[in-house]
Amino acid sequence: MTDDYNQRVAKFSLTTKQEIKEIAKDPKAIFLDVRSPSELEAKTMSIYPYVHAQCTMDDTSKLTETASKILPDKDAPIIVFCGIGGRAMGAKGALENLGYTNVYNGGGLKDLE
Repeated sequence: MTDDYNQRVAKFSLTTKQEIKEIAKDPKAIFLDVRSPSELEAKTMSIYPYVHAQCTMDDTSKLTETASKILPDKDAPIIVFCGIGGRAMGAKGALENLGYTNVYNGGGLKDLE
């Protein structure tokens, strides 16, 4: 693990890479990409299937509006990721406020591949 990764683990309460790999083995696990559309155009995730709902550090409204549709099982493991982990941290909090019980901050796209 790099110093950058370790700093982000502490700053954004990231779930470790090893824990994410274990959680991803659950057939109900869902990856949620909260990056912007331009970030999606630049690079998408190739390892795991995912759903998308854009949000920012300050605005999770698009996610909260679509959560029940794209994430119907509130008990399924949800691994949220973005560019480096900050937006994922906000999205995790928003989902927990909506009653989701197993939400994890996977950090950035580069942490998952």
